[in-house]
Amino acid sequence: MQRRFPIGSWVCNNWSPTPEEMAAEWADLGFTLTLTPWFDDLPENHGLVHRLVDEANRHGMQVILCDRRTLSPRSNWSDFSQPIPLPANYKKQAAAAVNEYAAHPAVWGFYVEDEPLCGGLPAVAQACRIIEELTDQAEPYINLLPNHRISPDRPEWTIEQQVGFDDYSTYLDHVVDTTHVPVLSYDCYSQMSNVWGGTAQYFRNLASYQSASIRNNVPFWTILLAIGHWMYRAPTPLELSWQFYTSLAYGASGILYYYYRGGGIGHYGAAVDELGQKGQLYYQMRRQHHHFQSQWEDRYRRCRIVRTSHWPKGPGGTVDFDGRGVVEHIQERSDVAWDGKTNPGLIVGEFMDDRERPHVLLANASASEHVAAVVNVRGRKVYMIEGPDKETELANYQARGSVGEGWFERFIMPGQALFVRVEK
Repeated sequence: MQRRFPIGSWVCNNWSPTPEEMAAEWADLGFTLTLTPWFDDLPENHGLVHRLVDEANRHGMQVILCDRRTLSPRSNWSDFSQPIPLPANYKKQAAAAVNEYAAHPAVWGFYVEDEPLCGGLPAVAQACRIIEELTDQAEPYINLLPNHRISPDRPEWTIEQQVGFDDYSTYLDHVVDTTHVPVLSYDCYSQMSNVWGGTAQYFRNLASYQSASIRNNVPFWTILLAIGHWMYRAPTPLELSWQFYTSLAYGASGILYYYYRGGGIGHYGAAVDELGQKGQLYYQMRRQHHHFQSQWEDRYRRCRIVRTSHWPKGPGGTVDFDGRGVVEHIQERSDVAWDGKTNPGLIVGEFMDDRERPHVLLANASASEHVAAVVNVRGRKVYMIEGPDKETELANYQARGSVGEGWFERFIMPGQALFVRVEK
């Protein structure tokens, strides 16, 4: 059972930090659910894993175990459609892992596979169903390919060929139907590059997974970029925050990072580098996670996403703001435009909580420019969310008589967001 809003990292630790040091660092960063280092079924590893899950539990965290006994075979990236069968002894091996760890309160689930291609997905789905059959105390975890644009120098590599579906939405529905996974998880890093679709593709993926989540009643997790590698630059602290809050505005039910520890040739800029030194991203992660957890987490987890739109206009594949929801109208402050620049826009996430009360999460659409906006809502009052069951009435909200509408002005700086409840 999931205890907290999942925040964590893709696999990046090895076993050189002690389990106690590893768990303490995770807790300091505000991680609540993260992937463990890889381990084989060797006598010397069992003690390490048990120490790690005990420490995670002591810190109130959960983990996804990267136990090679539950790992499905890797797809063939030279032949996307090549069938990759599940080994005959998979169920026996998975059962041993499940029997050893699944009942531990810190174990959320078991890693099965990353980015399965169409030829490998049937085996991955079979593996997920086997784990589902073996236990109701832990979950299978897979991570999916984003709906990405392929580099023009590899025209034979298309997402349609990789996943085996002409329509990406149909593919996501198929994944849910065949794997029975409890979450749709994917990674997208185009936002930190000028190729493969850039920021527009980042938002298109959020829109695709939000839609699939609502359609299938399955939450989605997104993996954000936190280290420079390959064609992707390392994010700045503001870009890290921007990824975090725009994902929340789309209703993400979990956020992981690729990844928080690493370095050396080919990688740079991680929160903790290859020498163990903490950089700017470490403190940005820590700050944004503790802010979210102390003020927003409880309420956010009690909300469901209704729709997300872009004001004034988003990239193709996303929804443009139309004023049909609880937010009626947005305009930029005409007195705040420097050097002829206009507001970069807002991501408008509209939610309903478990008492059917409307909430709005407004995230700056830019990691470099501020937003100065006048926001009109359909409500008598607006309350800032500031903690579990703690709200503060927005002081500058201007109600318009008895019509149940009003407006407020707000500066939202780069990498920032505002989370409010609107009282009808």
